[in-house]
Amino acid sequence: MRSKIKRFPEIVDVQISREAGMAWLQAKPSFDQYVALQHALEDAGGAIQMFHPGYLIPQAHYGMLGVRDRTPRKLLDLEERLKVIPGVRSAIIDQDRWFTNAEGQDVGGVVVFADPNPRLETSLIRVSKQAGFVYEPRGHGEHGGAAGGFDHDEWSELNHAFAGLCLLALAMIGAAQLSVLRPPWFIKYGTVIVSLTLVVFLFICADRNAWPLGRIGWFESFQDRDTAQHRLGTGILLLIAIGDFLRLRKGWKANPAFARWGLLTLGLVGSGMLFTHLHRTIDPAHYAIADRMNRQHLAMATSALLFTLSKFAWDSWQVPKRGGRYLWLGFLALLGVILIMYVE
Repeated sequence: MRSKIKRFPEIVDVQISREAGMAWLQAKPSFDQYVALQHALEDAGGAIQMFHPGYLIPQAHYGMLGVRDRTPRKLLDLEERLKVIPGVRSAIIDQDRWFTNAEGQDVGGVVVFADPNPRLETSLIRVSKQAGFVYEPRGHGEHGGAAGGFDHDEWSELNHAFAGLCLLALAMIGAAQLSVLRPPWFIKYGTVIVSLTLVVFLFICADRNAWPLGRIGWFESFQDRDTAQHRLGTGILLLIAIGDFLRLRKGWKANPAFARWGLLTLGLVGSGMLFTHLHRTIDPAHYAIADRMNRQHLAMATSALLFTLSKFAWDSWQVPKRGGRYLWLGFLALLGVILIMYVE
């Protein structure tokens, strides 16, 4: 193995542990022969089955490519486009291992070595689309990321679970407000406190690559559809919290018709965003995962819609007569449970 590595003069330090079955290599910043190094190590070891190098600078970003009517010229054109993205050191498209998925797209792999850049993934998707390709990011061992050691999936599940707990708390406090004649302050203002807590949490944590946690600016983050939907949902929740506070603290009473139709409108907008917040993939190995995530979002959207309609029906016509006063809170609690059980 050492003799194979010596063929690369830019590798300046090699440490091999036979007991651990691992090697640590240090290379100069100009080193870019990643694929050749992988093949050399495989030739030397024989038993190496997978090799995913980890780099501080540049970092390796793996992706799946989807395209119709693939040609060598298209692949070379995309490779050149990717290389001119700011911060990209090298872009390598696998020319041989391609297959056709159920949608009739040719699917292959790409790895991009680039300096740390929070906008890189967005740029890779945009440039690939301009060249007629679908770019789907793939992570390899990206644990212990920018958010306290959580990877992307864990961070997303944490956000969903916290939001679910808040909705469960809102449902229980709402039921107590309807049941207790003179509720103590923590029940009277409990919905406002929980709503504002959730607003602050989502504002900070919903999108960790964007401000205030990430380096992508506030206005720039709206270019991403998912982030824009998260911001809009947080804004809707903030409006509801402010209205609830004015009602309790200032004795503010809105026109009943305005309150009913306003809440109905906000609920329809929110559930509509969930109905359209669907995931797609070009990789057949991930079809089941995408389908599960879509079913979870559709369950959330359905619960939110039923919450909105049942609240509107009770406020407007006092129906259903039996249990209608609490029915909308049941659907709110159901939405909280779905969020808690969410799996990325």
